[in-house]
Amino acid sequence: MQEARINMIENQLRAGGVHVKEVFDAVSAIRREEFVPSEYRQYAFADMEIPLPYAQNMLTPLSEALVLQETGLRKDDTVLEIGTGSGYMAALLSHQSRHVTTVEIEEGLKQQAQDNLDRYGIKNVQVIHDNGFLIERYARDRLFDVIVFSGSVSNIPETFKDKLADNGRMIVFYGTEPCVQAIFLQKNSAMDIKTGILFQTSVKPLKEQPGRSPFRF
Repeated sequence: MQEARINMIENQLRAGGVHVKEVFDAVSAIRREEFVPSEYRQYAFADMEIPLPYAQNMLTPLSEALVLQETGLRKDDTVLEIGTGSGYMAALLSHQSRHVTTVEIEEGLKQQAQDNLDRYGIKNVQVIHDNGFLIERYARDRLFDVIVFSGSVSNIPETFKDKLADNGRMIVFYGTEPCVQAIFLQKNSAMDIKTGILFQTSVKPLKEQPGRSPFRF
């Protein structure tokens, strides 16, 4: 497994534009194979979206690493993730931040992610079973330094902008398969939002997306 991990780092991540040491540290420290369903463990480091229960997928290793890199995480950051999946992305985020809140709509998948994180001994992640888009229900009075959507959206509520702290960053997979763009958004001290396209990929959509109040770039 270690040889496969090194090959993934060199042939997928470095070749795909990952260059930040802290990202390589997190990917090396958090063993991806322990978050992959047992029947797909042989593909843990393959350049593919690994299937999860409830018709969900893990992001590709490169997408995970690029998201982690572009968040620019600091050790005192608080993070919100929408779409927990296996818990691996939350584990990566937790390696470089103070606390991660991750929200999963499927109760069974939430429990699997919690089990994965507990088995790994990760203590700074809170896993919530809820519709991640209903942010006022589970994070009414909270602000986040980083918000990550781990599935694609066709639109998102404006309320997510309001949940960003000063200089907060958001990574959104925007669009529909097969053409999905990873979008970076940052709120500055004047409460303005700047945006940019990071990369293109293919990501399954998050469930129970709102049909109104679209986010405008």
